Parts: sequence; C-alpha cells; structure tokens
Amino acid sequence: MGLESLKAADIMLREYPAVDKDETLEQAVRVMKRYDSDRVVVFEKKKLVGIMTKKDIMMKLATMRTRNVVPGRLHVSSFMSWNPKTIPPDLQVVDVAARMLADNVGSYPVVEGEDVKGLVTRWEVASLVNSFEDVKAADVMTTIPEVLRTTHKVLHARQLLLKYNVLFLPVVDEEGRLVGYVTVDEIADAFLAFHDIVPERFRKERIEHLLVDDIMRLRPPTVKPDDSVVEAYEKMRAKKTKGAVVVHEGRPIGLVTLVELVKLVATRGQ
Repeated sequence: MGLESLKAADIMLREYPAVDKDETLEQAVRVMKRYDSDRVVVFEKKKLVGIMTKKDIMMKLATMRTRNVVPGRLHVSSFMSWNPKTIPPDLQVVDVAARMLADNVGSYPVVEGEDVKGLVTRWEVASLVNSFEDVKAADVMTTIPEVLRTTHKVLHARQLLLKYNVLFLPVVDEEGRLVGYVTVDEIADAFLAFHDIVPERFRKERIEHLLVDDIMRLRPPTVKPDDSVVEAYEKMRAKKTKGAVVVHEGRPIGLVTLVELVKLVATRGQ
C-alpha cells in the first residue's frame, strides 16, 4: 500500500494506554510501562478528556507546587493536557504527519463520533520511512542546539529540552566524545523516583545535586551522515529511544529524531 493511500486507521494503535483522570500519577506511570509508552489517553466517565505524557510529568513534577507531595498522592488531572486535538480514522497519514508538525504534538486520539478508535503517535508515522532507503541521515538531520555534559544538573537538562523543544540531547565528555544521551523520559523517570525516595524536607536542596551522569542512558544509537534514514529509524526502534546521533569521525554533528522522520513523511507525501 502506497503512502498516499494510507489512512490513520491503517497505522493507529488499536490497543493503547488509557486511565481515568482521577487515577494516581503512580498508577498512570505503571500503565505507561505496561504498554511501553510515554503517554496515556485520559478519560472521565468513558469520555475522552485529555492526554498525559512524560513531558507533562517532566515539566510539572520539578515545580515548587509539587515538590512536597509523593507520586502516590498526585493525580493525573493535575498533569494532563486537557481537550486534546483528535483526528478521524480516514485522515491520510501524510496529513496526520503535517498536522503533528503544525500542532507540535506527539500523538492524536483517533475519534469517530464519540468513540476513541485508536491512537496515532510519532512512532507509527515514523515507521513509514522504511521505504525511503534513498534518503540519507544527512538529508534530514537537525543541528544539535547544545550538548550535555555528565556534570550538568538534571534541572539544566530539563531546561534545555524545553528551551529548544527537542526530544533528545547527546551527552559528551571533556574531549567532546559521545558518551550517552538524555530524553524527556529519563528526566521524568528520575523526578518520579526522586519524589518517591527523597523525604519532602530535603527535596529542594537535593534536586540541585541530581546530575546528568546519574540518569543518562549509555551507547546512544548512532549513524553516519551517508547512512539511510531507515537505518536511523531501526536503531532508534531497537533502543526504544526518540533519536539517533549523526556522527562524523567520532564527533556528534547532528540529530535524527522522531520529529525529523515525521517531517520526512509529511514532505515525501506531498
């Protein structure tokens, strides 16, 4: 089936993570893990009301308002984004990709009438690059806005991800060699663990001592500039991470993330 004939219903997840808005944050994160996802679709009395993502957790869990509460007492309704944009099942995937970019969102519930039929995330759209063997990583890569170092604070990493609106940042050592990477997921998970373990009265001070070295993932997916985007996607999928680092002579020179792959689907389908 060609790209131009594929519709949202053809690629959507028919089974997707879902929770009630009054569920605890802790339980919602368990549901994410069960589905190997970074988000949950949120319902109230079986009606769609929002989406909560790891990015929502990363943005809100480090704030002063929530620093003195444990995840078991926090609720999804305090973290979710309300009234999510939706798409119909018959929307062409090229249009799904274009809308994702325009709306700057990572997923859409697929809705027919009042019923949520499925969920389309960047992963489902990005998987369609598997027929683009002719496109090289260098053709789609984006520049690295800033690199992280192992000695940087996790709060600094969070700030950079939000500032540049990126999914993924590489971590380098003193010589500029690639040693790891950090995504929204690692920071959200670190904040969840931190809130669970560290007593309330110590949090404000100790969160300042949480370092990139403590939370980063090792051995990031890497590709050369001339490698195909298919290889980049496959390496990302194997590592279950949102990006790959483009490396030239051992140095990181760019990134290919899910956003770049969604852009490629949007432009190739025009």
